[in-house]
Amino acid sequence: MSVIPESSTTTIWVNARFLDRPVTGVERVARELLGAFASNFLDEDGCWLDDGRRYRLQLIAPRSSSAESPWPNVTLRRAGVFQGHAWEQLDLPWLTRGQWLLSLCNTGPLLKRRHLLYLHDAQPFAIPENFSLSFRLWYKLMFHVAGRTCRHILVNSQFTAQELNRCAGLSASKMTLCYPGSEHIRRTKIDANALSRFDLPAKPFLLAVASANPNKNFSAVVRALDELGEEAPPCVIVGRTNQQQFGGVTLDRERVTHLGYVSDEELLALYKQALCLVFPSFYEGFGLPPLEAMAAGCPVIAANTSAMPEIGGSAVQYCDPADHYSLAHALRRVSRSAARRQRLSEAGQWRACVFNWQISAQTLQELIQDSAGPRLRASLQPARNNH
Repeated sequence: MSVIPESSTTTIWVNARFLDRPVTGVERVARELLGAFASNFLDEDGCWLDDGRRYRLQLIAPRSSSAESPWPNVTLRRAGVFQGHAWEQLDLPWLTRGQWLLSLCNTGPLLKRRHLLYLHDAQPFAIPENFSLSFRLWYKLMFHVAGRTCRHILVNSQFTAQELNRCAGLSASKMTLCYPGSEHIRRTKIDANALSRFDLPAKPFLLAVASANPNKNFSAVVRALDELGEEAPPCVIVGRTNQQQFGGVTLDRERVTHLGYVSDEELLALYKQALCLVFPSFYEGFGLPPLEAMAAGCPVIAANTSAMPEIGGSAVQYCDPADHYSLAHALRRVSRSAARRQRLSEAGQWRACVFNWQISAQTLQELIQDSAGPRLRASLQPARNNH
């Protein structure tokens, strides 16, 4: 067996700033994608072979980072003098000079060319009113500049690819579709006592997954419940919320229970127990909570806009997010009919199987080899889909 010299090893550095942050949507995608990559394609030294060349995946984070590598076969290096965006723009390109970099959470060095960048949506362009001036200017600059200087862009949906082309002028030929997966929710341990710390409604409840972003449109949920009146099921909200989200709507504490942050085990138990997930978001590049709910067998009511129809297909009950009467009608149809909930549950579980982290990791592996290999292969296909 021939030994491949170290000089024939191509290092792919992974921008690991995300490991220090709370796990929300983009951090979940980064963790699960790298986890599938590490377990399915890397040897014990974090390497793989292709056409006689060895590739090595390594994490890199600021020197001040307290994170550890979640994967035993992928090492983490801490280096640099700055933190945050300064580290990403100044230290990171210098530390990875002449080598390849993978950034999975929307941001990376503006001017690095040996760079693969995962962009998750175009919200700062499409709904700028939801962001501060500094945030949207920075992200618009990031997408316009880094989106052009990087070698290739990963996107989480066809919708995101279209939006990046429409809003930022990024070429579709520079994008590869890499859907997130769903099996992480099925791997979560089922705990019969997971919800024991909560005072949940005695009656069957709706589930809503919130954030501080008004784009999530939870005021529509409150208004729809008000429209349903006495027939409205109670609603449980998980995640961060603030009163501004509800546009002056007064929360009825008899009707709405806010749990705050929940663990993966608690979230799975809520999916299993809820009548349905309600997700009337105005704009989503992908929408991970509906996919997780479908994988867990929870019926889903979602907005009929942005990426939601692409992800949910015919397995979701849709509503118009701008019309709380439409949402109230969808809630009435799903909450009243056990047969409809059963159909949505079964269809959702089948639909969720389409989205697989191992396939996503294979897409990433092929993109790395196409980009960083000793010779560039045929030109990459626009927003190609390996699912």
